[in-house]
Amino acid sequence: MSNTFNGEIKEIPGIYVDRFHTKGDLYFLTHSHQDHLQGLLSKSFCNKVYCSQLTKDIIALDSRYEEKLKYLIPVEYNKSFQLSTFLSVVTVTMIETYHAPGSSMFLFESDDDISVLVTGDIRAEEWWTSSLIKNRILFPYITGSKKLDIIYLDTTFSYRGEPYIKIMPNSDGVVALIELLKLYPTDPDIEFSFVDAVSGSEEIWLQVADHFNGTISANELVTERIKLIKNYHLEGDGPVFNVGNLKKDIPIMIAIKHTINFNIIDYAGFCLPVKVDTIDARQLVLLQILRNGHQLYLYQDRQWILPKDGLELLPLCLMLMFSRHSSYEESMRFIGLFKPKSVFPCCDSKKSWLNGFTIERVFGSVCSSKDHRYDKEKTELYGLPDHSILERKVVSIDRWSFSQCLQEVDFVEQYTKKERPFKGVLKLIDDNGDKSAYYSYIKDFKLQSIIAGRNEAKYKKVVNYHQDIKQMKINEIDHGSDLESDSSTPSLNFESSTPTDPSTEIDIVYSSVYTEQSISEMNNSNLYLSPFINHKEIDEIAQKLREDRRNWHGMKLKCINSANKKIKK
Repeated sequence: MSNTFNGEIKEIPGIYVDRFHTKGDLYFLTHSHQDHLQGLLSKSFCNKVYCSQLTKDIIALDSRYEEKLKYLIPVEYNKSFQLSTFLSVVTVTMIETYHAPGSSMFLFESDDDISVLVTGDIRAEEWWTSSLIKNRILFPYITGSKKLDIIYLDTTFSYRGEPYIKIMPNSDGVVALIELLKLYPTDPDIEFSFVDAVSGSEEIWLQVADHFNGTISANELVTERIKLIKNYHLEGDGPVFNVGNLKKDIPIMIAIKHTINFNIIDYAGFCLPVKVDTIDARQLVLLQILRNGHQLYLYQDRQWILPKDGLELLPLCLMLMFSRHSSYEESMRFIGLFKPKSVFPCCDSKKSWLNGFTIERVFGSVCSSKDHRYDKEKTELYGLPDHSILERKVVSIDRWSFSQCLQEVDFVEQYTKKERPFKGVLKLIDDNGDKSAYYSYIKDFKLQSIIAGRNEAKYKKVVNYHQDIKQMKINEIDHGSDLESDSSTPSLNFESSTPTDPSTEIDIVYSSVYTEQSISEMNNSNLYLSPFINHKEIDEIAQKLREDRRNWHGMKLKCINSANKKIKK
């Protein structure tokens, strides 16, 4: 999710961070990602912007910013300096963060005793958060001799809705990837491709390439970016690891994609090898034999490589558990370290607010005050979330726990297959005002929105079927072709079938009434498709109605409350 913060530090007027559209006194930049550079390219912007040296160097690689480099003022980490706004003198300290090369957070301390910490984007893994106690500038705030008025926090975790998912340390994800890569044969006809080329992934490329003494192949921009990092590694005699889509003509390219929304059952079914002796040989289709004897097969609508003399099929797409943003659990630990008066989220939405993302509910237990500006602003804008949501406990789920995932499967089986009464026959509120039946209805019906696709092959098939149809229509428009869809052989695309996590506890099911993206975290507007709809029949009826327009003009509407008076068109 992109940064939604408008950049204004209202507690110290005149300061703006990561936004350069608005007239201010002082500007600061936390890192080089595009969603934090908004307005910097504006011809009218000509103010100093304070950032790290590495952030400036990365931005300098993009020729579009050539004329703006003179405004970027590098400052040192952990070295305080003073600047003046129209109203006050401010002491500023830049502190290195864990997100992307050159990323930083800023501590602002005004001469009228207002202190503000702006994190930018961060991955607050436990090792990093614990290390902050050694920072002499932050030490007084961590130990309690000083108090932060507010922390402007990266809350990317919030857009997925509850239950919030726990995220494994990035090092664990890299180790798991390396162990899988060890199974693949070394062959000039086989290369690997890191699909995500965004800055912040460099550590993965370098760690993996170092382990296999491999070569990193990337476009000029990414290559120069890697060179800015100390102890970089680009060439070796091991396998080739590409960064981004280089459109190389390689017989077999193994894709490596970032994910955080897999559970251990999905991961095992999608990423792990399949023993050949467990497969019916009739289901295998040989596609290609490489020069060194390795074989490419089609199995269950996916391509697999079988190494020469190997006993396992290896997938051509690997999922890497890696995140540049904090989980809810990590965010709580970070905020709890400082116990500020309040928190202001830098990533939010109307839906997350109505689903219970209030500061008092989500972070209130680790804040020292109950006065939260964010809650006041959103209440005035959207109204309060439902009372039952505000009283609900914040819930996280560990999707890498076998027990929780197995409970999740049982939970989905129960609610996807159970018959539901038609809403019109339910008496949702009794004569005494009891709403328990209403909340039960909300749980049962809204649950479908958050579990559509969860471990149900029929849902995945329908989603992929519609994606194939959509792509074919695009191809028809682009190429004038006359393709027909084949719903019996849909492409298996896990990126488009990974749903938002339902909770393993029934009493928090209705927490996702306003879940933003349930079937996937991708840009896909075709959510909650039912596998029971006869789309062919619907299309035929719709076509007949379009052709039989003459009957439309004969329709007359009558008002049931006005003595059958005709309504004039």
